[in-house]
Amino acid sequence: MNANSTLRRVLMATACGVAFLGAGRAAAQEITEVVVTGSRIPRAEQDALAPLQTLTAARIDARGFTNLADALNDIPAMGVPVSPISDQGLFGAGRNFVNLNNLGTNRTLVLVNGRRFVGGNPASIFSGASAGGQVDLNTLPTALIDRVEVIQAGGSAVYGSDAIAGVVNVILKDRFDGVELDGRYGWSAGGYDDWRARLTAGRSFAGDRLHLMGSYEYSQNAALSFADRKAGNRSLVFAANPANRSSSDNIPGSILIENRRLPEITLGGLPFRVAGGAIQPLTIVVGGVRVPAQFGPGGALIPYDPGVAYQPSIAAGGQGLDTAPLTTLVTPVKRHVATGFATYDITDRVRARAELFYARAEAVEPYNQPIFNAPLFTGTSAQLTMSTANPFLPAASRAAILAQPVALTPDPNSPGDVIFLLSRASPELGPNRTSSETETWRGLVGLEGDFELSGRQGFWNLSFSQAQADGHFEQPNIVQSRFAQAVNVTRDASGAIVCRDPAARAAGCVPLNLFGEGAPSDAAIAWIGTLFRSDFKLLQTIYQGNAGLDVAQLPAGPWRIAGGFEARYEKSDLNPNDAQERGVGRQAAISAVSGKYDTREAYIETRVPLLGGDFAFPLAEALEIEAAYRVIDHSRSGNDRAWTYGGRWRPVRDLTFRAQKGRSFRAPAVTELFLPRATAFISGTVDPCDARNIGLGPNPATRAANCQAAFQAAGLPANFQLTGQATTIAGTVSGDPDLQNETARQWSAGVVYTPAQLPGLTLSFDWTDVRLTDAITAFSLTNILQACYDTPGGNPDACSRFQRGGATLAANRRGQVLQTGEVTAAGPAAGPATGFVNAGYVDFEGFTAAARYGSPVEDLLGGALRNLWGGDPGRLDVDFQLTHVQRLATSITGYDLNTDQGEIGAPKWRWRTEIGYDREPVSLVWATTWIDRSRYNNDYVFETRYPLTVDDYMVHDIAGAVALDRFTGGTPLKGVKARFAVRNLFNVEPPYGATTPDAGASAGTYDVLGRYYQVGLTARF
Repeated sequence: MNANSTLRRVLMATACGVAFLGAGRAAAQEITEVVVTGSRIPRAEQDALAPLQTLTAARIDARGFTNLADALNDIPAMGVPVSPISDQGLFGAGRNFVNLNNLGTNRTLVLVNGRRFVGGNPASIFSGASAGGQVDLNTLPTALIDRVEVIQAGGSAVYGSDAIAGVVNVILKDRFDGVELDGRYGWSAGGYDDWRARLTAGRSFAGDRLHLMGSYEYSQNAALSFADRKAGNRSLVFAANPANRSSSDNIPGSILIENRRLPEITLGGLPFRVAGGAIQPLTIVVGGVRVPAQFGPGGALIPYDPGVAYQPSIAAGGQGLDTAPLTTLVTPVKRHVATGFATYDITDRVRARAELFYARAEAVEPYNQPIFNAPLFTGTSAQLTMSTANPFLPAASRAAILAQPVALTPDPNSPGDVIFLLSRASPELGPNRTSSETETWRGLVGLEGDFELSGRQGFWNLSFSQAQADGHFEQPNIVQSRFAQAVNVTRDASGAIVCRDPAARAAGCVPLNLFGEGAPSDAAIAWIGTLFRSDFKLLQTIYQGNAGLDVAQLPAGPWRIAGGFEARYEKSDLNPNDAQERGVGRQAAISAVSGKYDTREAYIETRVPLLGGDFAFPLAEALEIEAAYRVIDHSRSGNDRAWTYGGRWRPVRDLTFRAQKGRSFRAPAVTELFLPRATAFISGTVDPCDARNIGLGPNPATRAANCQAAFQAAGLPANFQLTGQATTIAGTVSGDPDLQNETARQWSAGVVYTPAQLPGLTLSFDWTDVRLTDAITAFSLTNILQACYDTPGGNPDACSRFQRGGATLAANRRGQVLQTGEVTAAGPAAGPATGFVNAGYVDFEGFTAAARYGSPVEDLLGGALRNLWGGDPGRLDVDFQLTHVQRLATSITGYDLNTDQGEIGAPKWRWRTEIGYDREPVSLVWATTWIDRSRYNNDYVFETRYPLTVDDYMVHDIAGAVALDRFTGGTPLKGVKARFAVRNLFNVEPPYGATTPDAGASAGTYDVLGRYYQVGLTARF
């Protein structure tokens, strides 16, 4: 279905339906305003300058969301999150970070009661999320939420760093009286379930001056692999099209195939030889015919079906390695969240406040890529060289290998034996499970109050908070040196199989058998195994104060100002254990990271009503302006500022126009600042000055001029012909303590329509534009070279990060990028310095539209339904939200460009509709979500691959609740409410093709569980 025609149909249906329902409705009713805190100056939701959406606790409970992140990610404006869905980062299992408008989880500021909360993102480039202070929503309670406000493209002038995409403000209840018990259990076919239990209590004392309340909740969910769901178990992948003949034959170069296998690898082991640069499985005779062989149970050679080969590492079908069972779809997370709050009215105008948050989260990523030894890899992960003299090899298998029709290479150390190669995936050895444990606590004390000054009202508050998130990540791994000793085996004088190396035997070496799935013994696994563990800690201390005052009573209303200060101290540490820091396994060594910074900030904002109330004119019933300005003194990135200004104009009572413009920023994170310099082996580099590339790029003349200047600076002729780039270059990677803030210019403009003839209806439309510059980016060597040579006049910072070989070096090193330690006339070269830099940009343009309508059913259709069901026909509420992404473009160097709008995870169109009906004792909600047809990548064309897109997607949910005490006369089930929910009611799978490796964002975009049921009980007394 075409997106534009779908949009027209939805808008027309919504408008016509609302008009029909409300036709003939009698007297207009007063619209209830909800006070929001997107500014320190309170205002109604429709009075906000920036696009704002409110998510109420009632809606969260009605839909059956057991985690705040799930409720937020249901909002159409939310992009692809970091969540327990799909693969996790090495230091990120189970985390829940939201991503507003796909501008980045680290550019979406999450607040609690308008104040910052401690982050949950460890200081590592392996966390699976961009470096930053993202709040893990697993740590926030659901029981005490009053509402959540999501503000787009605003908030930095009031709240500070990180609010480039916007602000998610979690506002908790101020009071809770009584006791509430709540339990939910949910399940989906195929072995998935989850549940949550929570207790909330509150009471007032001392004549209502002291109020105490708190909550505790526990939740957990089961694990799933991709093989546990039909869409994932299809193992879809793009493969080379055997019908393709050239790059201009109008035949796609790649096509989508099912049942992908890695034909070069099996779980039991694949014996092979290399001939003519290609691998050839060894064979056995079956029924008089030679067929490929693999190691089966007990090391026996059995037939092997390699499937239909398409290209290296890709075959359709066969018995090669299936990665679906080894890939996590859902990570199980266990959450404990406890809170305690106290308020005490010292006087009628002064209140003391104390808050305590505690959360513990445990997560295990149950499926992960195993230890490989295969021809697809190099180094320690390459195939193993084996001999038929290996005593673990059964006699029949040895004889079959010796009887190959083309003789194998003789084993020089064992006459009569031969050498063969072994390819194997070894999940028995690890690292196939990554676990995390995190404890988070935050304490806050404060004073707040209101006052009157010469008849003008004001408020103030002061607070101090201390917070900490700490925990660890663990992953089983191997000690590579022990692995090499354990696979090199022989028999001793007694005939026992032992490790060949006497020193290894003396150290306790246990021989390792790799012939057949499950062959390694527990003792051998224990000998070669080790545990990687990294401990982390994040500390946050904040002193904050705010005050506001009605400065003067103007004809149109009070002129208000607010201002405040914040002093914030942040520290983050990551400390790997010895095994992980030394990199004794197959992964890169992980360096310890430690860093801290502090920031002192102050702001002021004002709101001035120019027209309004009795002071109004034709086409100017109301007019107001507002502005905010913030100054920042950051210990690392220096001084900066954020500001916003805008206004609202209401020409007639029903119609309001609003617009705002601002400047926001994101300060560099600890990882970006303090990642220590470490050796890195850089591969896949594309050198712009290579003779094959010098005439390319966004501006070939600029590139050529800069390259010629670089050659001359190295003592080479300007027309030097550089060829033969090195495959791998030794360099370094690090953070940069001199990074500056990312900055963004934002504006939004919109309209709100509340027609008097349809009380209860609100229509809104807002266009948003964000232009981010000086983006903090992890620069590769390719990025560095592009930034250096594609920038007019050269980029001094980028160009200083590497050296080129001069005329005094060997011919094959002249003009080349020098690696670390390479000897030059000036001494050893430093090598290329990769890492974090300020460069590039992100552009976002799009709009959000909403239609909300709520009414008693008795007022619909001119009152025709007034007498339905005994004169109590209930209430109807409709909420429609639409997001359109016009442009989402990213540049890493500032001269490349990647457009993401319309791709999987960033659809051009997305909408959600909720229709709610309430009539005591029953309430029902029907929700529908639609996602536009999306492309894999905007750079692909039919000539390169097919298909180019996945279909649009629609899913329906239904939820309801029944107040049981209405059926029991109030006892013994007083205050008990039964709940149910069915998500993905029609069991709609993700669009075909959306689960390929090329569609990595799909797991955070489409429902992966299938039809999901939930039941629950809530009791309050």
